[in-house]
Amino acid sequence: MNANTPIRLLILNDSRDEANRLASMLTNAGKTPDAQHVESEEALIKVLQERSWDLLIGHVDTTNLTPETALKQIRKLNKDVPMVLLTDEEGSLAIVDGLKKGASDVLLVDEDQHLLQVITRELENREYRSQSRYAQRKLKDVERRNQQLLDSSKDAIAFVEDGMFLYTNDSFAQLLGYADRDDLECTPIIDVIDPSDQETLRDFLKDVATKGNMLDTQVLAFKVLSEDGQSKTINVDISLASYDDETCVQLLVPGVGKSQASESSAPSTSKSPDSTTNNSNLLDRNSFVEKLYRSLDVAAENEQTGAVIHIEIDQFLPTVVQKVGALAADRVLKNIGNYLKTLCPEGSVACQFSGNGFLVLVANTQANAALEIAETICARLREYYVDIDGSSLQFQFFVGAGLFSETTTTPDTPIMHALKAGELARQNDSKLAELYEPPQEEGEATARSDKDLERLIQKALDNGRFKLLFQPILSLRGSTQEHYEVLMRMLDSKGNEITPDEFLEVADSIGITAKIDRWVILEALKTLTSHRANGHNTRLIINLSNASIKDNTLPEWLAIAFKAAKLPSDSLVFQMGEPEVNDHITQAKTLSEKLTDLGAAVCISRFGCGVNPLNALQHVPAKYIKIDGTYTQELQEGNTARFGELIKELHTIEKVTIVPFVENASVLSKLWQSGVHYIQGFYLQAPTDSMNYEFDSDN
Repeated sequence: MNANTPIRLLILNDSRDEANRLASMLTNAGKTPDAQHVESEEALIKVLQERSWDLLIGHVDTTNLTPETALKQIRKLNKDVPMVLLTDEEGSLAIVDGLKKGASDVLLVDEDQHLLQVITRELENREYRSQSRYAQRKLKDVERRNQQLLDSSKDAIAFVEDGMFLYTNDSFAQLLGYADRDDLECTPIIDVIDPSDQETLRDFLKDVATKGNMLDTQVLAFKVLSEDGQSKTINVDISLASYDDETCVQLLVPGVGKSQASESSAPSTSKSPDSTTNNSNLLDRNSFVEKLYRSLDVAAENEQTGAVIHIEIDQFLPTVVQKVGALAADRVLKNIGNYLKTLCPEGSVACQFSGNGFLVLVANTQANAALEIAETICARLREYYVDIDGSSLQFQFFVGAGLFSETTTTPDTPIMHALKAGELARQNDSKLAELYEPPQEEGEATARSDKDLERLIQKALDNGRFKLLFQPILSLRGSTQEHYEVLMRMLDSKGNEITPDEFLEVADSIGITAKIDRWVILEALKTLTSHRANGHNTRLIINLSNASIKDNTLPEWLAIAFKAAKLPSDSLVFQMGEPEVNDHITQAKTLSEKLTDLGAAVCISRFGCGVNPLNALQHVPAKYIKIDGTYTQELQEGNTARFGELIKELHTIEKVTIVPFVENASVLSKLWQSGVHYIQGFYLQAPTDSMNYEFDSDN
């Protein structure tokens, strides 16, 4: 910061005289304070929303507006305002307490020279953070534009990791005669190589893995097989590269795309910002994200605040199926989307975000105004009736809002915050909408070390600080058997949820995932016992870790657990991922056989992306097969061939099929026609802490 630049300073102190003294001290030190004495929470919110501030100096014992309340509002409004606290108490206890509250530093009152050094340091740190955020935004912008160039390039480009296609552009798919590049992704590269050259390429890729980043660009000629089985020779430039933060091998064949490739393959993000979906007069999702990117840039340049609002339709699919049938779902969504557009403030934009959710972007607004907009939208939508084919449908809506400001670097942040706020609204029926507020520990949680996680995991095990969630799995064949998948969250000391993605790897490294699995099984059995006592014919699907797959004492322990719970062993289905099964095929085979002998069923999840997925079924007697989510995505994008072939093969060997991540009602007819047995996804219901889905309305 330039020495002549005014320091935008907030002062938190019950004494106005002390506030004036601090401002005078800065002036006498050659600084230029632009100071504001804040005496209430309302005043703080007002000044935070009116402009940006560089620093807050407060006294730990301030009562008019406590430091804790001030910090809460700063975080809620997504502002970067470091807080320095002053105390009259000597010793380390006051310092430690202030740091725990979130202060950047704690000093004794009247230590002005020390305070001046701390102010200089915090202003420099704030400037560094601002520069870092600017660099992150520019990096995201470059990555987005690079992706557009890859997608539209006339050069055939592919990235290969561990022998699988990580990415291919349209020109590469065209080179091999494929109509859609998605048909190649997650496919082993060997599948498109002529048998006469497979050994050569396999050895070459092994050599690449050995040499690592010492590899220079090389040209290799080999024969490939097009989709129709024809063989042809291509010359490929091969080099090491990085794609999506993964080190991989790049394949490049120059200039094979059609002359119009750059136009026909242009990514949807290059569309006009006024581009709309076919379903309503809302923006398509890519155009919405592009708008959000631009809004983040404007917010950073002008130090403004904006908001993203998420609107979720509760029980959308069950209601539509019951009232007017699944095929009317798109018309219902279009009707709601068109009405939502009339509720949005002038200058805002909206898009259909998922099969039962919408997003609204409101640029240059404040927190209170954003919450009022969200509440108004929710109230009007809850009063709205959709008239379709002579039937009137009314829905429950849950609305959440997430803010963005000069501190926001990626569109994911306000969108995820809006989704989390919507979940809070679902849990609190007394409110029309919720505004996301970062939990006290969010900053620390993102930077937890493995050692911190180890301590948290052990404490969670010792004190039962795990939480079960349940997501329904609905039969498309009229079965009266209720199914839920059991999911898990760990809770920190303040009750904040930590997802398995954040801690399971550490838990596995310290050898306690099997213990966690057993805790989940016991708690699931307890919950299921009381649920079945109310007359529900319910079966739970429980995930097993690598450690449990290799645990030969698990079946014997399960027999005792079933007996203690007085539940039949077929009340649980044990789920293993296809990658884990393939990595431990012998142990998975042994465990599956013992579970089957016990009377329990086995499910293999994430199925279909292995080199030869059906091979695992020759060894593991799984009754249920949950298809990998990539197949669902392809289906929802209109690509049915690969999905249909896999389902047909599974039904030929009499497997019960489950399709997860169902987000779009338009795929229901395809799923029904393919013979799929069960579906799962947020379209039915998000995971909740109780088994409350109304299956009867769908059968």
